[in-house]
Formats: sequence, structure tokens, C-alpha cells
Amino acid sequence: MESDTQSTRMARLKKLCRNYFREAMEISIRSVLLLISTAVLSLIVLYFYGILWHIYGLTHSGKKFIMLQPEAANRISNIVNNDLIEISIHTTFSAFTICLIICAICRVTYIKRFFYYPRNTIGKLLFWGLPLTAIVSMYVNDQIQWAHWSYTVPITIVPTLCVFTYCFQFSEALLPEIGDIVGIIFNGVKRFFSTTTPQER
Repeated sequence: MESDTQSTRMARLKKLCRNYFREAMEISIRSVLLLISTAVLSLIVLYFYGILWHIYGLTHSGKKFIMLQPEAANRISNIVNNDLIEISIHTTFSAFTICLIICAICRVTYIKRFFYYPRNTIGKLLFWGLPLTAIVSMYVNDQIQWAHWSYTVPITIVPTLCVFTYCFQFSEALLPEIGDIVGIIFNGVKRFFSTTTPQER
């Protein structure tokens, strides 16, 4: 009887592991597709920025801005004249990594349940999207070493807003909340001691 119970538990555990592995593989594929599509969209936006900047530089107000703010104009020119493919890939990967880490922390610590679920799309965009964009911009700015992180907001806002909702979904699918973790550990310890305790005859 006891061996049947243990074999049932092992079969259930193997099934859970297979389901989790299948879910993780599916999320990995979705993550790759998300990164590729976001990087392409970010590249298009960066090219659009470059076109707008060159058109603006031909106008009277644009020439005046370049004369009065040469440092800012030089930074913008460095962005649009740089390797835009590399910038789009770097910002997309940075946004995905940072958002996934923060979303995982929010999932485990119940923050997501109380501060993400109750909000509508606009609320999520304002309460989560913009602050996450600022965090990603600070990280990218630390690597580029510009004067202020606000200069990197235009190049990080598109990838961050594209990936942060998916990062919340991925973290929910792969990670339990801390209460569930404590419950799993408690039940495992309880079952362990119940099987090792000698039964009375």
C-alpha cells in the first residue's frame, strides 16, 4: 500500500516536471520571438528618429538649436549616426532582462497581485511601463556614459513598453508566489516525517 502511494507520488512529480519543462520551453521560444520582433520595431523607430533629426536640422529652428545647444545636438547625432542595429539589439536585450528580473521579484513577493492585476491597460502603462523605462534608461546610460539618463529614454521606451507585460506573464507561468513556496516546503517536510516515522502495530 505504501509503495503504491510512493509510486503515485513519483508519477505525479514526473508529470509536474514534464509540464513545467514543456512550459519553460514554450516560454523560451516565445521570448526569442519577442526579442526579435521588438528589436526590429526598435530599429524601425531609431531609423525614424534619424530621418526626423536630419529633417529638423534643415529647418531654421533646427539650425538655431544646433548653434545654441551644440552638446545636446552632438549627442543626438551620435545616436542616429551610430550602428542602429547594435543599439536596438542592446536596448531590447537590456529591457527584457531588467523587466524579467523585476517582474520575477514582484511575482514572488505578491507585489504583482496587489499592484499589477487591479490596473487597466493605461494604468499598467503609467504605473509600470514608464518607471521600468526609467530604470532601463539608467542602466543603458551607465554603459554609454552620457550626461543624464533622460537622453537614453527615447531609445529605451519602445523596447521596454513592448516587453514588460510579457515579462509579467512569463514570471507568472514559471514562478510561484512565496506563500506557495512555503506551502510546498512545509508539505514536503510533513510528508517526509510521516513516511519515516515508524508506524505502530
